Amino acid sequence: MRGAPEDWARAADIVRDRLEGRFLRFADSWLTDPFSGFVVLAVDCLLAETLQQFRAGETSGSGKSKRYITQFLSGPRFQPDFDQDARLRFYEDVRCGLLHQAEAKGMWLVRRGQSKMLRIVTNGSGYIIDVERFHDAVRLSLEDYCRDIVDSSQEDLRGNLWRKMEQICGIRTARGLLFEADDDTSELHKAT
Repeated sequence: MRGAPEDWARAADIVRDRLEGRFLRFADSWLTDPFSGFVVLAVDCLLAETLQQFRAGETSGSGKSKRYITQFLSGPRFQPDFDQDARLRFYEDVRCGLLHQAEAKGMWLVRRGQSKMLRIVTNGSGYIIDVERFHDAVRLSLEDYCRDIVDSSQEDLRGNLWRKMEQICGIRTARGLLFEADDDTSELHKAT
């Protein structure tokens, strides 16, 4: 996918601003609260799936969450901690548990200040995840993605970003048309 280098740097800035401004900055500030682990992990799960969809150029995502979360966790920022079993258990117990039931299923403990991002509990019955290390890895994964977008050799990745952004812009346009029809929402536009 062609384009001037500064155009792709701008595209990376747009993605970073969207995900940083709407999600990461809030999760960063929540980490100061010692009881925020689950809410930060929930936001990180949302971002992990979103980033993987950007990488793949996915425009529907319906029924593909398991694949995207496990692919994301197989990335270099999560290795060697997340083997195949840990990726699957994280998806089922943490991602699905937090987003669907507001609790982690299975034997997952959320801690801070651990020596590793993820440890298996001694008897093998569960995991201890360091929320700060995990969150840092999600943040760094976003930076990796933005760096890759600027790399001219990443044509497939750029094409996938283009496809995903077209879908996002189409939704925004449709929303705009919907809300323009209702005069009572003019104050809503000013507030957001």
